[in-house]
Amino acid sequence: MRRMSVLIAVAVVVGAACTPLQTHVTVLASDAFAGRNNATQASIDSQNYIIGQLKNYGATGLNTGATGDDTFRQPFTDGTNVVGVIKGRELPNEYVIVGGHYDHLGSTCRGSVPADSICNGATDNAAGAAAAIEVGHALAQLPGGPRRSVVIALWDREEDGLLGSAFYVAHPLVPLNQTIAYVNFDIQGANLLPSLRTTSFAVGAETGGTRLTDAVKTAVGTTLQTHLVSSIFGQGRSDYVNFTSVQVPNVFFSDSTGPCYHTVKDELDVVDFGKLAKETDIATKVTEDLVTGTPPAFVGNAPLATFADAVELQSVVTQALGDIGRFTPAQQAQLAQFMSDLDAVVGRGEGQFGQADITTILGGAVNAVNLLTSGTCDGFLAP
Repeated sequence: MRRMSVLIAVAVVVGAACTPLQTHVTVLASDAFAGRNNATQASIDSQNYIIGQLKNYGATGLNTGATGDDTFRQPFTDGTNVVGVIKGRELPNEYVIVGGHYDHLGSTCRGSVPADSICNGATDNAAGAAAAIEVGHALAQLPGGPRRSVVIALWDREEDGLLGSAFYVAHPLVPLNQTIAYVNFDIQGANLLPSLRTTSFAVGAETGGTRLTDAVKTAVGTTLQTHLVSSIFGQGRSDYVNFTSVQVPNVFFSDSTGPCYHTVKDELDVVDFGKLAKETDIATKVTEDLVTGTPPAFVGNAPLATFADAVELQSVVTQALGDIGRFTPAQQAQLAQFMSDLDAVVGRGEGQFGQADITTILGGAVNAVNLLTSGTCDGFLAP
């Protein structure tokens, strides 16, 4: 009976949704998928849905030890990654990986009560999984297909410590030395504050040097205020770090952790689908650039943080102060202090930027993320 109810739920939302992105998020974040915890029937249902979408646009599985749909599955202890490939037309043995985690917390998140115990994980990370699926779809539709191969990877057990992507890099389904870049999604279509509805982040592009940072900047254009910040500002909390550890250049697209993070309120009605569409468009352009152009070279000795990071954070915090009244007096004081510190760092100029400044902006960023995770989850969608 459960399998039939899931199929009915999928059919209903697919019929009602307006775009493929909305369809994917609506399905994966539905109560029928029960929070997508690993090693559950809900996880299997999620895998089946994702595999169906990959097959729809011609992706094939990479697990040569399996048959049928199981070729898309990469099982590991209490988890299953879903991985497909769109073969390149000219350089089929060079790969760009696009991915994000599809698992979530089942019923073990903040705010769980008998009336609402499902941690739907709509922005974290049904939306990111949807973006990865649709980037693959767009690349599959290029005339003749993409120049290089594109791997679409949906990770399991990210919520347990990035275990799915860790397993993958230890047991890659395509050679890591032929993987030219990884594009990661985690928390998309989310707003931190009303004043930050047009704000997003691209983390860690410096791992691919100016080749990757320029690709991201070009793709962003004027589409969305996407702030490029160094890898450290991702706090090692998403799957990109496992690719950094094996020297694969990467960029991590995220809206950061707001008040809906890991709560039962992270449901469909807080997803900013207009923003998600723009984010998916940006990532599609980056991926198309990577599958077509010169591969980025991995840069492993970049500084933890840079003057450019301070400038980007100053811009974000300046906007956020427009909503300072949403915070407690103590929190307001913390934000005001961070703003003052950023103003001082930027005011001294790049030539004076040093280790003390790095310490200041890293500590302030951690505090700011913690503050933004507090408060009421309402999605901050535009009226």
